[in-house]
Amino acid sequence: MSESPKPQSPSKTISIARSTVIISAGWGVSIVVGLLRQRIIAGQFGTGAELDAFAAANVVPELIYTMLSGGALSFAFLPVYKERLEKKEGANALFSKVVNWIFLITLAASALALLAAPWLVGSKWGVGASYPSEIQALIVQLMRILLFSTLIFSISSILTSALYAHEHFVVPALLPSLYSAGIIFGALFLTPSMGIFGIAWGAVLGSLLHLLIQVPAIIYYKVRWQPLLRMDPALIRVAILMLPRIIDLLMARASINWLNATLSSRLGEGRLAALDFAYRLMNMPWTLIGTAIGIAIFPTMAALAAQKDVAAQRKALSGSLRAILTLAIPAAMALIVLGEPIIRVLFEGGAFTAESTQLVYFALKFYALALISQSMLEVVVRAFAAQQDTYTPLYISIGTTALNIALAIWLTRPFESGGISLAGPALANGIAVLVEASIGLLILSIRWKGVDLRHILLDLGKALLGSVIMAGVVLIARRLLPGGDLVLLLVGGGAGLLVYMLVVYWLGIKEVVQIPLAMLGKGKRRADS
Repeated sequence: MSESPKPQSPSKTISIARSTVIISAGWGVSIVVGLLRQRIIAGQFGTGAELDAFAAANVVPELIYTMLSGGALSFAFLPVYKERLEKKEGANALFSKVVNWIFLITLAASALALLAAPWLVGSKWGVGASYPSEIQALIVQLMRILLFSTLIFSISSILTSALYAHEHFVVPALLPSLYSAGIIFGALFLTPSMGIFGIAWGAVLGSLLHLLIQVPAIIYYKVRWQPLLRMDPALIRVAILMLPRIIDLLMARASINWLNATLSSRLGEGRLAALDFAYRLMNMPWTLIGTAIGIAIFPTMAALAAQKDVAAQRKALSGSLRAILTLAIPAAMALIVLGEPIIRVLFEGGAFTAESTQLVYFALKFYALALISQSMLEVVVRAFAAQQDTYTPLYISIGTTALNIALAIWLTRPFESGGISLAGPALANGIAVLVEASIGLLILSIRWKGVDLRHILLDLGKALLGSVIMAGVVLIARRLLPGGDLVLLLVGGGAGLLVYMLVVYWLGIKEVVQIPLAMLGKGKRRADS
């Protein structure tokens, strides 16, 4: 192992930052489209029983996707495929075999889920365990439709991973918007005659758009599909790397999505729908911050791991984590102090009542911790995956999943029984994932003889201080500003953001302005050349 310090070049830092901005910009557009989607759905269904049914029906299809062709596959496929690309040997064959095997396995899993849907919904710990029989029947029908989108995503997600390996981020950044566009089409044109089934068929259309838009870019990079299935060392390596990640995600998703659905079904109508709205709102900054930075840094970390450059890996991890903390902590504070007016402006109206707003906001406040911890985990897990080590995160996850389940069951009780109702799963997830990310960081620190922890903790403290001051500015603005929620969000929120940036810049986190200015400067120089 090389221990000699090889600082990351400024051009590589700018390249990673630019990739992050491309991803974040594309996903920023997708957030706007996603908010429009949720606004339409909220107006039509509020936080009622039909939306409860849709959220519950999506648990199993999403679980299959995440385990087989989503998170598990990308973590296992990208490092091995990237290695093949750099060696210019067998990349297309590996791509083809992975596509073919994943599609066949997903087909088999979806077929089993389709047949077992009544049991998956109505059993004691099913996703709709405590709902009335008519709602359980609706969940079964919706689940069987949504399984079609899982099949399409099984191919689409591999195309996305291949594009990431080629360090192409533009088309993948558009994908969430296209998926939302399909659901919007279903909501506007199919729902009037089909009810909630229109949303489900819209999701299938969205997954098809998600696939088709990637085909031209795949052709451009000369990625070629072949009808190959024969096992070889590279494919076996992907499978070996994938297996622990499948188990990890199965435990994680079962302890989040499945458990959320099961426990929420015991709390009464609208609780699962409200929790789902809150999760989606938290997921937006998580995606823009944690996932965007994690995806942008992953190819670089995989290349550094292949070169066995420990010093550069340490530097990349530290920089990514500090960037995440600098952005995620104020975003989490914003969810707490501005969450209620955000929900009112975005969703309230039609079937989405003031009571719906209060239900969603209550859960959202407890998701603030999860925003920080989930964003951290995006980079920590990828640091292991870049080294083609997917077993260590699995071992960590076994303990933290048990913690998540225990906390969720204990906290998700009615208020009169000492619980925090629908906010229980949100808080449980935030605590468990923070423990998971911290343990992973500790193990990396031992392996690499440090992860620049002092610098990380210093920036953490600065971000916390800046966020507290930002919150104070927003609360003062709430008292002093005339007008309604929109004025508070634009003026009070804008003032809070400006104060936060000034505070952390003054405290020494210069990157909040230096990297964007450097990127703009480099772009200008390119334009002038």
